[in-house]
Amino acid sequence: MTDPTKTVTMQKRQLGNELRKLRDAVGLRQDEAAEHLGRNPNKISRLENGKVSVTTLELETLLSLYKASEKDKVWCRELQKGARRRGRPRSEAALYRGPQWFRAFQDFERSATEVMVVGSEVIPGNMQTPDYIRGIFAGGGNDPNNSDVDEHIRLRQERQAILTRENPPEFSFVLSESALRRQIGTPDVMAAQLRHVAELALLPNVTVQIIPFDTQSYAALGFGFTIFRFDTDTSTDIVYIGIYGDALYLDKPSEVVRYTNLVNQLYRVALGPVESRSFILNLAGQIE
Repeated sequence: MTDPTKTVTMQKRQLGNELRKLRDAVGLRQDEAAEHLGRNPNKISRLENGKVSVTTLELETLLSLYKASEKDKVWCRELQKGARRRGRPRSEAALYRGPQWFRAFQDFERSATEVMVVGSEVIPGNMQTPDYIRGIFAGGGNDPNNSDVDEHIRLRQERQAILTRENPPEFSFVLSESALRRQIGTPDVMAAQLRHVAELALLPNVTVQIIPFDTQSYAALGFGFTIFRFDTDTSTDIVYIGIYGDALYLDKPSEVVRYTNLVNQLYRVALGPVESRSFILNLAGQIE
């Protein structure tokens, strides 16, 4: 039987990410933090990679050393409680509410080695142009030019920069034709957005595949989800499912494999990457 203390769970990985950010913020090296704990130098590295657990005493020592805010202390303590058992605060999933869900999403996206995205109704956030984002907010009855929208644009552009950074993750996008045809903003905004997706599809680490309306469909294509993979050990995969204002994360292998099998089915029925790019560009021409 697998030792739960040696299993990389979502909470362990997220706690490691949080502690790494806190350590970086105070300018400490991993070996300096380990020395303060009286531990082997690789303790901090393994902790930040989610490969080992942290005791309550060790956590409190690090939080004090890193001068963590009260908000960060509370969040790290919650993560540590969840990391003590295999998986989640609930039986099969972790439900993050409010800003916590995006905090987790950002860290998983930055640290993943592979990201698989299924999009059904809108273009995925890390492929969106600023005008498209403003169109989404305008469609919801919001002022597309206020500061909150500017902040959303900044965050999504930061996410998009991951696509082109040094040693980026491998990204694969499977998009329904409805995501391409649903008009957000003006026709010119949509055409520019589609051409932007086609340009991103040329990146060596990005694959885009489209499922046209006339292709065999799956009921599950009616919602989007993302699978984060962190190394060749697929048992550490995490599934993200967006909920209005919140998010559901799955890391139980028996649940994750259902989504992995589904995305593999979608790859098979979708157009190939070259055909998909032509499909996107043809549609952009029709919209203008």
